[in-house]
Amino acid sequence: MFNELALQIEKHLAEGADFAVAQVIDRIAPSSGKVGDKALILQTGELIGWIGGGCVRGIVVKEALDVIKSKRFRRVRISPEGGTRETATYKEYVMSCQSKGTVEIMIEPVIPQPEIVVVGKSNIARKLVEMATAADFRVSVMAIDADSQTFPSAHVVSGSVNFESLRSIPNTHIVVTTQGEDDELSVKKALQTSVAYVGFVASARKSEDIKTYLKAEGISEERIAQLRSPVGLDINAKLASEVAISILAEIIDHFRNRKSETASCCGSSKTADTTSTSAEDKFAEDYYINPVCNVPVSKKNPKHIVDYQGEKVYFCCDGCKVSFEKEPAKYMEA
Repeated sequence: MFNELALQIEKHLAEGADFAVAQVIDRIAPSSGKVGDKALILQTGELIGWIGGGCVRGIVVKEALDVIKSKRFRRVRISPEGGTRETATYKEYVMSCQSKGTVEIMIEPVIPQPEIVVVGKSNIARKLVEMATAADFRVSVMAIDADSQTFPSAHVVSGSVNFESLRSIPNTHIVVTTQGEDDELSVKKALQTSVAYVGFVASARKSEDIKTYLKAEGISEERIAQLRSPVGLDINAKLASEVAISILAEIIDHFRNRKSETASCCGSSKTADTTSTSAEDKFAEDYYINPVCNVPVSKKNPKHIVDYQGEKVYFCCDGCKVSFEKEPAKYMEA
């Protein structure tokens, strides 16, 4: 199981998508989850591995989706007595499974190594590659006649501008720093990908000229508006190294604070986290949040189902059903 899970983790790291890993770190018997049990939770809500059954699985998927979005770990305690303690990194739930055991689970986000694709072989390009690799980014260079001697620290050096070989999309950033060498074509190719961050090193006047060209070439106004040019934070940079610092700082800010947006290849903008939204929709299809204890209940295997004003309400245990039937309006309005 652990070898299979390790292969799954390696596979999804290579694909460049964010995911979460959950592991049982403490247990009071009886519970089906044992200390050391581990599972991988994808952005789609799919759980691979084992951390327990019943309510535990639903709780972990729900919390893992939030961990992926927030990029912050969370420790979850599920016990018969439940609890009300909740912080940004800790949450308590009632154990509604028949075993009535207790488990504590650590859920951690896994963010694949971000990638910067530098297009061009200008002095700014060389400085950016040096600094980005030092900052632990995976760096690829694309430029005519580019070689590993010019870019010794780059992970990949290509002698042509071709984005079909991009390792991943969610954590990829493209910076065009061609400075007069096929500027227009390189920026056009970059914008035809679905990479969210595309930057072009140019003056304000040059930026306006290239946007006019892109519009004439059929690139949508929405996609053109996403082009970051002039690129980099405004730090009044003058030297090539200073410009590289401003670009890298902006990329780090985008990577750490982005809303996981991507653009479609045809140029339309997707500022919402559509992957996360679809995962939440799938979660809502499979689970119902018990209004009494807030535990996700599998719609396929609930303890009880109650019809309330045309809505099916799912329960994980007898106690929650009894409490609900005494004051249904109280819980449905909460």
